[in-house]
Amino acid sequence: MDVERVGKAIAFLRKRAGYTQKDLADRIGISDKAVSKWERGISLPDTSLLGKLSILLDTDTDSLLSGDVIHHDARWRGILRLDENPSGIGAGTVIFDKPLVYFLLGYFMLVGIREISIECDEASRDFIHSTLGNGERFGIHIYLDGEEGSQAENCMVVLGRSIVYGVDQTRFFQKAMMHTDRFTVLSLPKGMRSGQQGLNFDSDRKIVEDGHEDQVSTQYNYYYMPIFFCTSEQLKVLGDLGRLTTESFDRIGEIYTEVLDRGYVQLPVDTWEDVSEASAFIRTVQKACGMEVYCLEEIAWRRGMITTEQLKAFGEEKKDDPHGQYILSLIKEE
Repeated sequence: MDVERVGKAIAFLRKRAGYTQKDLADRIGISDKAVSKWERGISLPDTSLLGKLSILLDTDTDSLLSGDVIHHDARWRGILRLDENPSGIGAGTVIFDKPLVYFLLGYFMLVGIREISIECDEASRDFIHSTLGNGERFGIHIYLDGEEGSQAENCMVVLGRSIVYGVDQTRFFQKAMMHTDRFTVLSLPKGMRSGQQGLNFDSDRKIVEDGHEDQVSTQYNYYYMPIFFCTSEQLKVLGDLGRLTTESFDRIGEIYTEVLDRGYVQLPVDTWEDVSEASAFIRTVQKACGMEVYCLEEIAWRRGMITTEQLKAFGEEKKDDPHGQYILSLIKEE
């Protein structure tokens, strides 16, 4: 392990997140002298601190210890395509205690993407505009239909309405972002649902046809998730298909996948029965863990998009309800 390289990575990510050495030290519960030693390559963080450090610096422990910050330096923009739903399920549909769009925006914010374009129907657009505005309060910028968004070279695209939940989710997203010239789709092992398309891949995670000589034999069947990463040019080639199909693969050519672990859950939200099931799942997780899932204020704060004072202001606004109390409890943890 190259101690100096790790130190430079910590310094780069700290500055990118907008922390001083003291800010970072205070959030972890150590002295700023310790942070200084890390960044000068004199010592390494204790293993007990790596989890929280990686969250604060918006990275994963593997990348941090290898000193790999190349993919963090790439400029990314987010694109959310929220098509009109025949049942009327849209951005404002509440999943237990928060609107669906909060979950979808959370995917981008987890990996530090601040510029997000949203393509949606009029009802969803009106809801987003009235509740989130341009996203500035959360440290992001939302571009709605017709507005000119970021021109960043790389794109993270979320299609439709799905709630994804699993441990260390950010790390898998970031792994998919490491190869900035590739078209990479997320996949996971799950029960097959009508209309789903399975996938096969080789040792390099390139998607291949069933029976291909380089196909990797897997214990479980893997299926596409409606989240992918690509260049702007690849997105233009894909066009307006709106979903991943054999036709879209033919257009792009080589497509790779980042495989999520067992235990991850993807819950489609296309019917009111789906809404009920997803709400019950989120309620169970939050009750068992004592935390809010996809709390945008918390994500923005932990990713350095807003300050502690801004987080406190969010909490004070709603201090009489459970959401505001949860936000204020985050500050007390410090």
